[in-house]
Amino acid sequence: MSTSEQTPAPSQQQQQQQRVRKPPFADWPTIKILTPPQGRFSPKTDEWCFTYCSQSVSGRLHGKEPNCRSVCIRKVFPHEVRNVLSFQRHNEVGPDGKAKYPLPAEGQPSNLPRILGGTPKYDSGDPPPNAPASPTKHWDEGWYFWTGKGKWTVLQKTEEMMLDFQRQQKLEQIRQSRKDTWQEYQDQMQQNAGEQVGERKSRGPPWWTPLVPPKSVQDTSSLSLLVPLPPDFPPLLDKIKKLLAPSQKVLGILYESVTSGEQKQFAERVWAKAKTDQPYILAQRTCFHAYDQWKKRSVTEEDDGKKGSP
Repeated sequence: MSTSEQTPAPSQQQQQQQRVRKPPFADWPTIKILTPPQGRFSPKTDEWCFTYCSQSVSGRLHGKEPNCRSVCIRKVFPHEVRNVLSFQRHNEVGPDGKAKYPLPAEGQPSNLPRILGGTPKYDSGDPPPNAPASPTKHWDEGWYFWTGKGKWTVLQKTEEMMLDFQRQQKLEQIRQSRKDTWQEYQDQMQQNAGEQVGERKSRGPPWWTPLVPPKSVQDTSSLSLLVPLPPDFPPLLDKIKKLLAPSQKVLGILYESVTSGEQKQFAERVWAKAKTDQPYILAQRTCFHAYDQWKKRSVTEEDDGKKGSP
């Protein structure tokens, strides 16, 4: 009597695993496509700077600052000046939906040349009272070109590259506050330098605290330039139109006279007059009048010559 081997029945989990069908090419090597983050977490580069410095032998001997130049190109993305869906942290937003972050001093019209939309420079330095105030320019999405010279300009630019517009605005406020405090300290020291010793003692120390306030950073707005790309050129066409306004008016009058038929009527009248003897009579009278005037002038010169001779 032969005994047959009995195989164990598969479990329910094994049956479900056998029923699951793998997708095609599941065991083949695959390629994964990763989308980088957008917005403020994007790894894209938004500013490129090129800085070069030179130094001379005498400059190194006397400890002079190197001659540095820097050129930067900056791209402002929409999330930096707008409240987009992934980044809504701008508080002061205008009617156009853009945040009002003012440009640095080197980008304002008072420090720009006239050809790039700057305000006119006056001999006295300050504009006259009736001069219109130049509007404040703000950051906008797009490309910007920055250039500057000097060591401190490069250092301040490098410091600003670590900050966004909000923190740059706070940094500028801190610099302005330090500048005002340092100027107040200098004015107070200059005022106390001319006083007597007794008056100085009665007033107390020349400053509120025995500590000297930190010196303000150097103002580099006059050594740098910031313009959008393409630059905001002044309306040159307006000046050209103003120059050509008289010519346009004369051409307009001529066009109206031609279209209305006045020029044709005038030409017909001239042609009709040319067929008569009036042009000949007019030319004859003109020649006779010129001859009489020349003859009288010759006689007067001869009489003057005779009177002046001894």
